[in-house]
Amino acid sequence: FRDGFPGVRQATILGLLAVSGWLLTLPVRFTSSLWTDASLLGETAPSVRITRILLVAFTVGMAALILLGLTAAGYLYAREEAPETRGWPRARDGLIALLADLHLPQLFWLGLRGWVGGFVWLSVPIGILYAASRIPHNAALFLALLGIISLVPVATTLPLAQAKFAASGRFGDLFDWAGQRRLFRQAPLASFAAVLAVLVAALPLYLLKIELPPQDVAWLPGLFFIILLWPARILTGWAVHRAGRSDTPRAWPWIWLGKLPLLAAGLAYGVWVWTMQFLNWSGAASFLEQHAFLLPAVR
Repeated sequence: FRDGFPGVRQATILGLLAVSGWLLTLPVRFTSSLWTDASLLGETAPSVRITRILLVAFTVGMAALILLGLTAAGYLYAREEAPETRGWPRARDGLIALLADLHLPQLFWLGLRGWVGGFVWLSVPIGILYAASRIPHNAALFLALLGIISLVPVATTLPLAQAKFAASGRFGDLFDWAGQRRLFRQAPLASFAAVLAVLVAALPLYLLKIELPPQDVAWLPGLFFIILLWPARILTGWAVHRAGRSDTPRAWPWIWLGKLPLLAAGLAYGVWVWTMQFLNWSGAASFLEQHAFLLPAVR
């Protein structure tokens, strides 16, 4: 469970620095507004000179405090294997270590490959659904049904495949169909619970896009995205871990007890995705917004 929160210690330090830096800008912004108002009285007004001096003082003090905070954070984060290092070299090495321990290049590369794999998985069913939305006559119903049915195996397999890929780092695990079936047979109920959680957690995100949100709250869907799907993704990691504890498949009644409701959930998800084009403000473009599979929309 702890491994589902990578970089928490490093992110906590950087978050505290960011919040502290934002708080330090408040007196600068307030003084800047006073200086702007005072300038309306004329450049020679005493209030202009006073507010200008305060603005410069607050700006220099803010910069000094931010630099001091960065130095202190790097000094405290310095690696224990070099306790003899002191002063600025230790702070510098600590800052470098802090950024390096976030593993941002590795995580970006992992996420980029996961995005590519998810796009490949979804390209066929989403392409069919998009084509069906462009047909004006009744043939669209048959094509839409074909797209919904083709989305079922993707929706029921891709979350576990992504979790397996995230654990191993091997791109081929995203397309190891036989390996995914084997994982499911080894932990059918856990796999069903994990995939169901992923699909259900994605549904409210579609409802947030029935109307275009105002610019001031455009960040709100992203917050709900993290709150809803992060626990579901941790659950998929748990399911993959549980499946890997044994190479022996469970008894067939347990397998079918997990498989049948999982197929029903995948079918319901496909119907939901098709229906949302009529409620979403972006129309058929909503097919590209596959929140459940961490596939961001391309604008």
